[in-house]
Amino acid sequence: MKKFKRIYVEITNICNLDCSFCPKHSRAKGTMTAQQFEHIANQVAPLTDAFCLHLMGEPLLHPELDKILQICHDHNTKVLLTTNGTLLHKNLPLLTSGKIKRLSVSLHSYEANQHLLSLDAYLTNVLTSAQAVAQSGTYVELRLWNATANDLAQNSLNKQILDYIAAFFKTELDTTTTKRIDVAPHIYIGFDDAFLWPTHTQDGSKDTCKFCYGLRTHFGILCDGTVVACCLDNEGQLALGNVFESDIQSILTSQRAQNIACGFSNHTAVEPLCQSCQFATKFN
Repeated sequence: MKKFKRIYVEITNICNLDCSFCPKHSRAKGTMTAQQFEHIANQVAPLTDAFCLHLMGEPLLHPELDKILQICHDHNTKVLLTTNGTLLHKNLPLLTSGKIKRLSVSLHSYEANQHLLSLDAYLTNVLTSAQAVAQSGTYVELRLWNATANDLAQNSLNKQILDYIAAFFKTELDTTTTKRIDVAPHIYIGFDDAFLWPTHTQDGSKDTCKFCYGLRTHFGILCDGTVVACCLDNEGQLALGNVFESDIQSILTSQRAQNIACGFSNHTAVEPLCQSCQFATKFN
């Protein structure tokens, strides 16, 4: 049994949208090369069965995504990929290659941006592409992670989006539910509440009594090789080391990593970022 359920690898921190709910980062814009990704895969593939090719950024912008997917395939690791959906049609040959286990499309990103594209045009592109991807055996999750909205993530278009999906797939949907809805073979709608990233809440009140799955079921690697304890650490504030400079085992057994992991085992957040994180409260 592998130690981690998934490892987040940020293959690029560049995005083609500017979602209101997504935190901005001050890190230099960068894209990990396929050679660098292979170096990472050689080290961390023995630790997990699944790579999530995102943390910040839009992975479908990566110019060597085909090589990265092949590296994952060669290491027999599942690929979980999250996208805003605007570039699906341009990447269909890759997305229908059968090398992706699950493709998650953040439909809630549409309302969080100013678009030249109409909602109908956006959804037609997404759903037509989703059909093709699903036929290749890949699961497609149509995300509406704004069931309960906040100041940064609104949901006034959700009913219109759900009605469009129902009409496209010629089915009826329970538009009052906030549970998973299967709409076609290998295609489903996933609901969740909008949440605030730790960066958005770090100046607020702090609570040391917390549990989190960081370093227990997952960790992240930023595009410059920085290893972070949390998949929501967009600024690398919980940096444990760099996978291009040190081996992953020494990084994961470093004093800081052990303090974070042992703290959560005792339901204690030892890092200031964790103490102010509202997302972690859902695990209490």
